[in-house]
Amino acid sequence: MNANERLAEIEAEIKGSAQRLKTLHDERTVAQSRPEPLTTAHPLLAAESIKPRSFCLVAQGDSWFDYPGQDLINWLRDRHGHQIDNIAVAGSTLNDIVYGKVPKNWLGIPQSHDTSRSAELINLIAKKRPDGVLLSGGGNDIAGPEFFTFVNNALSGLGNPNKEVLDGVVAETFTKAYTDLLGLILEKAHQMGMLKMKVFVHGYDHPFPDGRGFTAFNFVGPWFHDSFNKKNYPYDPSGPDAAAQLKARRDIVAAFIDSFNIMLAKLVTEPQFTGRVHYMNLRDTLPSHADWANELHPKQDGFRKLAAKIDVVLHKELP
Repeated sequence: MNANERLAEIEAEIKGSAQRLKTLHDERTVAQSRPEPLTTAHPLLAAESIKPRSFCLVAQGDSWFDYPGQDLINWLRDRHGHQIDNIAVAGSTLNDIVYGKVPKNWLGIPQSHDTSRSAELINLIAKKRPDGVLLSGGGNDIAGPEFFTFVNNALSGLGNPNKEVLDGVVAETFTKAYTDLLGLILEKAHQMGMLKMKVFVHGYDHPFPDGRGFTAFNFVGPWFHDSFNKKNYPYDPSGPDAAAQLKARRDIVAAFIDSFNIMLAKLVTEPQFTGRVHYMNLRDTLPSHADWANELHPKQDGFRKLAAKIDVVLHKELP
Protein backbone atom coordinates (compact mmCIF):
# COMPACT_ATOMS: atom_id res chain seq x y z
CA MET A 1 0.00 0.00 0.00
CA ASN A 2 1.47 3.36 -1.01
CA ALA A 3 1.27 6.57 1.01
CA ASN A 4 -1.69 7.92 -0.95
CA GLU A 5 -3.72 4.75 -0.41
CA ARG A 6 -2.82 4.64 3.28
CA LEU A 7 -3.77 8.29 3.64
CA ALA A 8 -7.19 7.59 2.13
CA GLU A 9 -7.77 4.96 4.82
CA ILE A 10 -6.64 7.38 7.51
CA GLU A 11 -8.95 10.13 6.21
CA ALA A 12 -11.90 7.74 6.42
CA GLU A 13 -10.98 6.88 10.00
CA ILE A 14 -10.72 10.57 10.90
CA LYS A 15 -14.13 11.27 9.40
CA GLY A 16 -15.71 8.57 11.55
CA SER A 17 -13.81 9.47 14.72
CA ALA A 18 -14.04 13.28 14.85
CA GLN A 19 -15.44 13.52 18.38
CA ARG A 20 -13.12 10.88 19.80
CA LEU A 21 -10.12 12.64 18.27
CA LYS A 22 -11.23 15.96 19.76
CA THR A 23 -11.71 14.41 23.21
CA LEU A 24 -8.33 12.69 23.01
CA HIS A 25 -6.61 15.91 22.03
CA ASP A 26 -8.26 17.84 24.85
CA GLU A 27 -7.08 15.23 27.36
CA ARG A 28 -3.53 15.40 26.03
CA THR A 29 -3.17 19.18 26.24
CA VAL A 30 -3.54 19.66 29.98
CA ALA A 31 -1.62 22.44 31.71
CA GLN A 32 1.92 21.64 32.81
CA SER A 33 4.50 23.40 34.93
CA ARG A 34 6.60 25.85 32.93
CA PRO A 35 10.20 26.99 33.26
CA GLU A 36 11.02 30.65 33.05
CA PRO A 37 10.99 31.80 29.40
CA LEU A 38 14.13 33.16 27.83
CA THR A 39 14.20 36.95 27.67
CA THR A 40 17.09 37.09 25.19
CA ALA A 41 18.39 34.90 22.39
CA HIS A 42 19.70 31.55 23.58
CA PRO A 43 23.53 31.47 23.56
CA LEU A 44 23.54 28.80 20.83
CA LEU A 45 21.45 31.06 18.59
CA ALA A 46 23.43 34.13 19.51
CA ALA A 47 26.68 32.35 18.67
CA GLU A 48 25.46 31.99 15.09
CA SER A 49 23.78 35.40 14.93
CA ILE A 50 20.34 33.83 14.58
CA LYS A 51 17.36 35.94 15.58
CA PRO A 52 14.89 33.98 17.77
CA ARG A 53 11.59 33.02 16.15
CA SER A 54 8.53 31.08 17.27
CA PHE A 55 7.30 28.15 15.17
CA CYS A 56 4.01 26.25 15.09
CA LEU A 57 4.83 22.56 15.58
CA VAL A 58 3.18 19.19 16.06
CA ALA A 59 4.99 16.52 18.09
CA GLN A 60 4.48 12.76 18.10
CA GLY A 61 6.57 10.19 19.89
CA ASP A 62 7.67 8.56 23.11
CA SER A 63 8.87 9.51 26.60
CA TRP A 64 11.54 11.93 25.38
CA PHE A 65 8.54 14.04 24.38
CA ASP A 66 6.32 12.92 27.29
CA TYR A 67 8.20 12.63 30.56
CA PRO A 68 7.28 13.83 34.06
CA GLY A 69 8.69 17.28 34.71
CA GLN A 70 10.35 19.19 31.89
CA ASP A 71 10.92 17.01 28.83
CA LEU A 72 12.11 18.07 25.38
CA ILE A 73 8.75 19.45 24.33
CA ASN A 74 8.27 21.40 27.56
CA TRP A 75 11.60 23.14 27.08
CA LEU A 76 11.00 23.87 23.40
CA ARG A 77 7.54 25.24 24.08
CA ASP A 78 7.93 27.04 27.36
CA ARG A 79 11.57 28.15 27.31
CA HIS A 80 12.10 28.70 23.57
CA GLY A 81 8.59 29.96 22.83
CA HIS A 82 7.40 27.52 20.18
CA GLN A 83 3.71 26.67 19.80
CA ILE A 84 3.59 22.88 20.06
CA ASP A 85 0.68 20.47 20.02
CA ASN A 86 2.14 17.36 21.60
CA ILE A 87 0.45 13.95 21.23
CA ALA A 88 3.43 11.85 22.33
CA VAL A 89 2.83 9.07 24.87
CA ALA A 90 5.58 7.71 27.10
CA GLY A 91 6.33 4.06 26.52
CA SER A 92 5.39 4.15 22.83
CA THR A 93 7.30 1.91 20.48
CA LEU A 94 7.90 2.85 16.88
CA ASN A 95 5.37 0.16 15.98
CA ASP A 96 2.78 1.89 18.20
CA ILE A 97 3.44 5.27 16.65
CA VAL A 98 3.32 4.16 13.03
CA TYR A 99 0.92 1.25 12.93
CA GLY A 100 -0.87 1.03 16.27
CA LYS A 101 -3.78 2.42 18.18
CA VAL A 102 -3.23 5.07 20.83
CA PRO A 103 -1.11 3.07 23.31
CA LYS A 104 -1.14 2.87 27.06
CA ASN A 105 0.49 5.75 28.85
CA TRP A 106 3.50 5.36 31.12
CA LEU A 107 1.28 4.23 34.01
CA GLY A 108 -0.22 1.49 31.86
CA ILE A 109 -3.65 3.14 31.70
CA PRO A 110 -5.41 2.73 28.34
CA GLN A 111 -6.23 6.09 26.78
CA SER A 112 -8.22 4.89 23.78
CA HIS A 113 -9.34 1.60 22.28
CA ASP A 114 -10.08 2.55 18.72
CA THR A 115 -8.16 5.59 17.46
CA SER A 116 -4.95 5.00 15.53
CA ARG A 117 -1.86 7.08 16.17
CA SER A 118 -1.64 7.82 12.44
CA ALA A 119 -5.17 9.20 12.35
CA GLU A 120 -4.48 11.30 15.44
CA LEU A 121 -1.34 12.77 13.85
CA ILE A 122 -2.79 13.40 10.38
CA ASN A 123 -5.89 15.00 11.89
CA LEU A 124 -3.74 17.36 13.95
CA ILE A 125 -1.56 18.30 10.98
CA ALA A 126 -4.69 19.13 8.98
CA LYS A 127 -6.10 21.29 11.77
CA LYS A 128 -2.93 23.10 12.81
CA ARG A 129 -1.10 23.38 9.46
CA PRO A 130 2.21 23.45 11.34
CA ASP A 131 5.57 24.74 10.19
CA GLY A 132 7.09 21.43 11.22
CA VAL A 133 6.50 18.00 12.75
CA LEU A 134 8.76 16.60 15.48
CA LEU A 135 9.11 12.82 15.75
CA SER A 136 10.71 10.72 18.51
CA GLY A 137 10.49 6.95 18.24
CA GLY A 138 12.56 3.78 18.32
CA GLY A 139 14.12 3.77 21.79
CA ASN A 140 11.48 1.57 23.37
CA ASP A 141 11.75 -0.97 20.55
CA ILE A 142 15.19 -2.05 21.73
CA ALA A 143 14.83 -1.44 25.47
CA GLY A 144 13.18 -3.69 28.04
CA PRO A 145 12.73 -7.44 27.54
CA GLU A 146 13.42 -7.11 23.81
CA PHE A 147 17.00 -6.11 24.56
CA PHE A 148 17.83 -9.64 25.78
CA THR A 149 17.89 -11.04 22.23
CA PHE A 150 20.14 -8.26 20.96
CA VAL A 151 23.10 -9.11 23.21
CA ASN A 152 25.38 -12.11 23.00
CA ASN A 153 26.53 -13.65 26.27
CA ALA A 154 29.87 -12.35 27.45
CA LEU A 155 31.07 -15.94 27.97
CA SER A 156 30.26 -16.94 24.40
CA GLY A 157 33.17 -15.08 22.88
CA LEU A 158 30.85 -13.54 20.29
CA GLY A 159 30.94 -9.83 19.59
CA ASN A 160 28.29 -7.40 20.74
CA PRO A 161 25.76 -6.36 19.85
CA ASN A 162 24.33 -9.26 17.84
CA LYS A 163 24.88 -7.97 14.31
CA GLU A 164 22.19 -10.07 12.65
CA VAL A 165 19.56 -8.87 15.09
CA LEU A 166 20.80 -5.30 14.89
CA ASP A 167 20.65 -5.28 11.09
CA GLY A 168 17.22 -6.86 11.08
CA VAL A 169 15.73 -4.41 13.56
CA VAL A 170 17.41 -1.15 12.63
CA ALA A 171 18.29 -1.51 8.97
CA GLU A 172 15.05 -3.23 7.99
CA THR A 173 12.23 -2.81 10.52
CA PHE A 174 13.04 0.73 11.65
CA THR A 175 13.75 1.94 8.11
CA LYS A 176 10.41 0.62 6.86
CA ALA A 177 8.45 2.09 9.77
CA TYR A 178 10.00 5.54 9.40
CA THR A 179 9.58 5.41 5.62
CA ASP A 180 5.88 4.64 6.03
CA LEU A 181 5.32 7.37 8.62
CA LEU A 182 7.29 10.05 6.80
CA GLY A 183 5.61 9.19 3.51
CA LEU A 184 2.18 9.53 5.13
CA ILE A 185 3.02 12.91 6.68
CA LEU A 186 4.49 14.36 3.50
CA GLU A 187 1.62 13.06 1.37
CA LYS A 188 -0.83 14.89 3.62
CA ALA A 189 1.28 18.04 3.46
CA HIS A 190 1.38 17.78 -0.33
CA GLN A 191 -2.39 17.37 -0.59
CA MET A 192 -2.92 20.44 1.58
CA GLY A 193 -0.36 22.54 -0.26
CA MET A 194 1.93 22.77 2.78
CA LEU A 195 5.07 22.40 0.70
CA LYS A 196 7.24 24.28 3.21
CA MET A 197 6.30 22.09 6.17
CA LYS A 198 9.25 20.00 7.34
CA VAL A 199 9.72 16.94 9.54
CA PHE A 200 12.44 16.52 12.16
CA VAL A 201 13.73 13.20 13.53
CA HIS A 202 16.39 12.33 16.11
CA GLY A 203 18.24 9.22 17.27
CA TYR A 204 18.75 9.87 21.03
CA ASP A 205 22.05 10.16 22.90
CA HIS A 206 24.20 7.48 24.60
CA PRO A 207 22.69 6.55 28.00
CA PHE A 208 24.30 4.82 30.97
CA PRO A 209 22.79 1.32 31.56
CA ASP A 210 23.39 1.35 35.31
CA GLY A 211 20.24 -0.32 36.65
CA ARG A 212 18.29 2.84 37.48
CA GLY A 213 14.64 2.95 36.52
CA PHE A 214 12.05 5.68 36.85
CA THR A 215 11.80 6.80 40.53
CA ALA A 216 13.88 5.48 43.37
CA PHE A 217 11.76 2.31 43.47
CA ASN A 218 12.19 1.54 39.76
CA PHE A 219 8.46 1.98 39.19
CA VAL A 220 9.20 1.73 35.46
CA GLY A 221 12.43 0.14 34.25
CA PRO A 222 15.31 -0.50 34.40
CA TRP A 223 15.40 -1.32 30.70
CA PHE A 224 18.86 -2.87 30.15
CA HIS A 225 20.13 -3.98 33.55
CA ASP A 226 18.39 -7.37 33.82
CA SER A 227 19.40 -8.45 30.32
CA PHE A 228 23.01 -7.46 30.93
CA ASN A 229 23.11 -9.40 34.18
CA LYS A 230 21.71 -12.51 32.51
CA LYS A 231 24.25 -12.16 29.71
CA ASN A 232 27.15 -11.95 32.20
CA TYR A 233 27.76 -8.22 31.97
CA PRO A 234 27.52 -7.35 35.68
CA TYR A 235 27.64 -3.89 37.17
CA ASP A 236 28.42 -3.25 40.83
CA PRO A 237 28.51 0.53 41.37
CA SER A 238 30.43 0.12 44.61
CA GLY A 239 32.91 -2.45 43.32
CA PRO A 240 36.50 -1.88 42.17
CA ASP A 241 35.59 -2.63 38.53
CA ALA A 242 32.54 -0.38 38.39
CA ALA A 243 33.90 2.01 35.75
CA ALA A 244 35.04 -0.77 33.40
CA GLN A 245 31.79 -2.70 33.88
CA LEU A 246 29.63 0.30 33.11
CA LYS A 247 31.75 1.19 30.09
CA ALA A 248 31.34 -2.33 28.67
CA ARG A 249 27.58 -2.03 28.98
CA ARG A 250 27.44 1.52 27.65
CA ASP A 251 29.54 0.64 24.60
CA ILE A 252 27.04 -2.05 23.63
CA VAL A 253 24.03 0.24 24.00
CA ALA A 254 25.93 2.98 22.16
CA ALA A 255 26.36 0.63 19.20
CA PHE A 256 22.57 0.41 18.94
CA ILE A 257 22.16 4.16 19.25
CA ASP A 258 24.85 4.79 16.66
CA SER A 259 23.31 2.30 14.23
CA PHE A 260 19.92 3.96 14.65
CA ASN A 261 21.42 7.41 14.05
CA ILE A 262 23.25 6.20 10.95
CA MET A 263 19.99 4.78 9.60
CA LEU A 264 18.14 8.07 10.11
CA ALA A 265 20.96 10.15 8.63
CA LYS A 266 20.90 7.95 5.53
CA LEU A 267 17.12 7.84 5.27
CA VAL A 268 16.70 11.61 5.07
CA THR A 269 18.94 11.66 1.98
CA GLU A 270 16.48 9.51 0.02
CA PRO A 271 15.04 11.52 -2.91
CA GLN A 272 11.49 11.61 -1.51
CA PHE A 273 12.72 13.06 1.79
CA THR A 274 15.60 15.33 0.77
CA GLY A 275 14.97 18.89 1.91
CA ARG A 276 11.72 17.95 3.65
CA VAL A 277 12.94 15.67 6.46
CA HIS A 278 15.83 16.64 8.72
CA TYR A 279 17.87 14.41 11.00
CA MET A 280 19.06 15.94 14.28
CA ASN A 281 22.19 14.41 15.78
CA LEU A 282 21.85 14.67 19.58
CA ARG A 283 24.73 12.34 20.45
CA ASP A 284 27.50 13.58 22.73
CA THR A 285 25.25 16.27 24.19
CA LEU A 286 25.07 14.43 27.52
CA PRO A 287 28.43 12.69 28.01
CA SER A 288 28.34 12.65 31.81
CA HIS A 289 26.72 9.99 33.97
CA ALA A 290 25.35 12.88 36.02
CA ASP A 291 23.32 14.09 33.01
CA TRP A 292 21.03 11.06 33.17
CA ALA A 293 18.08 10.37 35.47
CA ASN A 294 17.97 6.66 34.61
CA GLU A 295 18.86 4.15 31.91
CA LEU A 296 16.76 5.84 29.21
CA HIS A 297 16.03 9.41 30.21
CA PRO A 298 18.07 12.53 30.87
CA LYS A 299 17.53 14.71 33.89
CA GLN A 300 15.52 17.88 33.34
CA ASP A 301 18.71 19.87 32.74
CA GLY A 302 19.73 17.25 30.19
CA PHE A 303 16.47 17.74 28.32
CA ARG A 304 17.16 21.48 28.46
CA LYS A 305 20.51 21.01 26.72
CA LEU A 306 18.99 18.75 24.07
CA ALA A 307 16.12 21.18 23.42
CA ALA A 308 18.59 24.00 22.85
CA LYS A 309 20.28 21.96 20.10
CA ILE A 310 16.94 21.18 18.48
CA ASP A 311 15.96 24.83 18.62
CA VAL A 312 19.02 25.76 16.56
CA VAL A 313 18.12 23.17 13.91
CA LEU A 314 14.55 24.48 13.71
CA HIS A 315 15.80 28.02 13.17
CA LYS A 316 18.21 26.92 10.45
CA GLU A 317 15.82 24.68 8.53
CA LEU A 318 12.39 26.31 8.80
CA PRO A 319 11.65 29.25 6.50
